[in-house]
Amino acid sequence: MLEKTLLVSLFVLSALGAEAAERPVVFVSIPPQAWLVKRLAGDAVEVQVLLGTGANPHTFEPAARQIKKLAGASLYFTLGLPFEGPLAARAGLLNAALKVAPMDAGIAKRGAHAHDHGHAEQGHVCQAGGDPHIWLSPLLLGAMASNTVAALAQALPQRQAALAGALESTLAEIGATDEAVREALRSVPVRTWVVYHPSWGYFAEAYGLTLLVIEQDGKAPSARHLAGVIRQAQAAGVKAVFTEPQYDPRPAQTLAAQIGARVIVADPLREDWPALMRDVAEKLAGKPER
Repeated sequence: MLEKTLLVSLFVLSALGAEAAERPVVFVSIPPQAWLVKRLAGDAVEVQVLLGTGANPHTFEPAARQIKKLAGASLYFTLGLPFEGPLAARAGLLNAALKVAPMDAGIAKRGAHAHDHGHAEQGHVCQAGGDPHIWLSPLLLGAMASNTVAALAQALPQRQAALAGALESTLAEIGATDEAVREALRSVPVRTWVVYHPSWGYFAEAYGLTLLVIEQDGKAPSARHLAGVIRQAQAAGVKAVFTEPQYDPRPAQTLAAQIGARVIVADPLREDWPALMRDVAEKLAGKPER
């Protein structure tokens, strides 16, 4: 009896192991994309994220082990970040079957085909193809979700019905998060927002905020630019300056000291997208940090 039980257990474990081994490996560039793929595909795929905690997507260089792992993947979801094209090309030379699927397909980006040097509230767009931080807009994240399901349906044709259901529930979750953010920001008296890097342009547009950006043309600000931001921030009554863990906090600290504001760290690359959006809204509303 014991021998029979052991044989059954080994059979089940073997079957589970084979099922796990057959899961397609799906790569994404940043953690918020991972949240989306996991939300839509569940355990049907193995999700790998290129950028680790604290990594800067504008200066990221993939390790050899990451390229090797990507070369064995079925699908790579891109977003329009600078490193993605060369990386996908290198991986494609090792694995011609690798499918590259742009999550940003059909999305018109801020600053595409032009650079904005003259408006502190908009900042500088780092990519010629436009600002890639589209996941910080609920509307655009919904478009990303649709693009993701279209690619996953080709990789997992047997799960099309499940993917359609997951898309519906994910869009509902995105909508609920959007409503929670709007509610948190409804009574915020200061609608001007100071940030170090212009990651938050889509968020600001979505919720009627004016963005003042400390960084200048992708670099530390000049004294003249910093003085201009300080002047506008003081006029608007700004009480908080936001920085990100991927960047040097000192320029934000300098500006905050000049205007008597506090410095708040907010990570736009946090994987838990609903928590990220709610947390930033609460910080803008002046609620204690969690």
